[in-house]
Amino acid sequence: MTKETLRKPFSVARVALLMKNRAMEDFPGVAIGAGILAGINILSIILGGRAIVNDSGGQLWTMFISLTGLLLAGSAFKGMHNGRSGTDWILLPATDMEKYAAALFTYLVAFPLVSAVAMTGLSAFVSLIELVAGGPGGRIWNPLHSAVLGGWIDYATGTLILAAGSAAFRKMALIKTIGVTIAYVLVASGILLAAVYFVRKASGLPMPDFVSNNGDLSIAGDLSMNMPPALDTILGIVRYALVPIFALLYGYFRVAEKEARDEVQ
Repeated sequence: MTKETLRKPFSVARVALLMKNRAMEDFPGVAIGAGILAGINILSIILGGRAIVNDSGGQLWTMFISLTGLLLAGSAFKGMHNGRSGTDWILLPATDMEKYAAALFTYLVAFPLVSAVAMTGLSAFVSLIELVAGGPGGRIWNPLHSAVLGGWIDYATGTLILAAGSAAFRKMALIKTIGVTIAYVLVASGILLAAVYFVRKASGLPMPDFVSNNGDLSIAGDLSMNMPPALDTILGIVRYALVPIFALLYGYFRVAEKEARDEVQ
């Protein structure tokens, strides 16, 4: 790293180096997971003549990338919390903004793109093996499918939430973040149902009933408030704007707070 790079308040080169370090740390685990996925495909070809993951219409490839990325994001900042690794984190020649940006860019953009290319190649490889083994072959996962691209928005929201949880919690960050998220969803759902109840009651509309059928609890009746477009818009803003922005800012300030406190010590 040059002296000019070290003097800059924000350096893309430093961010790139941090991302490289993350890639080297994450690669062994991701490679093992990809190897297991390839093994499942080859085993299914041996037993049934077809690659089971390719046979899923691409959903399992997408699920593998999404779950792996989310798990990695959920431990993105574990290094800054623990003993010697925490000291190493502080001593990295980069600002808190660069460390935070490197983690987010890695799991929001770089990991999905690199994984999509790798999984497409792996899908083509097992499809070729299937063809050689006498199967139909030719079914190669396409990461440019519209459903995959649309699903990235939900993936990005989850990544921001889990990364913020990793910055906030010192131990069992993933479990605690999932627990807090579930609690948030339950509270938000309760508030929404209460709003539906009071609005429909004030409007003189019939109230939906809770129905139990063989142990399954469901809601029978209309839950709308005669303004579904507006309600959908509000929920969309909360889900895809307010929650991600809050997670983004909260995670950064926790990283900055940790940096400032440890530097003083």
